[in-house]
Amino acid sequence: MKDFSLSDVRLFTKAAQLGGLTPAADVLNVPKASASRQLQRLEATVGHLLLHRGSTRFALTEEGREFLVAAQHVLTILDDVMLNLSSGGNAVTGRLRIVVPHYYGRALLMSHLPAFMTAYPQLEVVVETGNDRADLFRDEADVAIRRGRDGCDELVARHLKDEALMLCATPDYLAPHPAVESLQDFSRHVFLTTSADGRKREVHLAAVDKTHRVRVQSAFRSDDMELILQLALSSRGIALLPVSLAQPQVDRDLLLPVLPQLKLKPQEINLVYLPARRNSPKIKTFVDYVLSIFRSS
Repeated sequence: MKDFSLSDVRLFTKAAQLGGLTPAADVLNVPKASASRQLQRLEATVGHLLLHRGSTRFALTEEGREFLVAAQHVLTILDDVMLNLSSGGNAVTGRLRIVVPHYYGRALLMSHLPAFMTAYPQLEVVVETGNDRADLFRDEADVAIRRGRDGCDELVARHLKDEALMLCATPDYLAPHPAVESLQDFSRHVFLTTSADGRKREVHLAAVDKTHRVRVQSAFRSDDMELILQLALSSRGIALLPVSLAQPQVDRDLLLPVLPQLKLKPQEINLVYLPARRNSPKIKTFVDYVLSIFRSS
């Protein structure tokens, strides 16, 4: 196996991130004349063209995209190790990038993130809501809170909680529409859901016993549960929502349970991160912090 120059790999990843060799060279303080030679040397070592480059075109080749994933992963691990060693082995510093669904980002982080940031003032925290499907292998985030276990097989998944779900709608929506006494009755109703599964006029309802494919009049889908709640409160349809979000509205008689005899399967909420980064001080500290919150709640 041929040896790689770490500076060549870093230049390539920065060029892919910034969209050009010139801005990458500027950021890394590499002479522009040598930047092109470094990239050519890396491509010779890899044995493939990694970038299409010209006066009007700059894009990764197929081999370049594959190499970028591995390169970013390796550089992130090395940077973590170097930072850890240089700071005495256990300092919580650097940048922690967290991705969470809208609702859980607000419900969890709004209450608890300030105390975490106070405890670790040297750690820069970056939070992105609404993107719990970020690709951690492509270095799009350090940790993610996800609904369900899809895509978690190659990650460390720490179970946080099982979120109970319910179907609900306003009395004003239900009054002029056909009564919902069975799954088949949904065919004449509008459905509001965060699920991306199914076709335009079909939704998947995961019950305790099985997943039901249900025909509906139409389905509105969004990854923002609070938007779904607001649409439900505006009498736009029947919503599938976490009980923790819907129950306060049910208690105020603003929403009514729909088909409560259908026992819906609770949704898993997991905190995920890469196995290779389990010993990163910033990730380990944040994971332990979040787990302690859920254990005490």
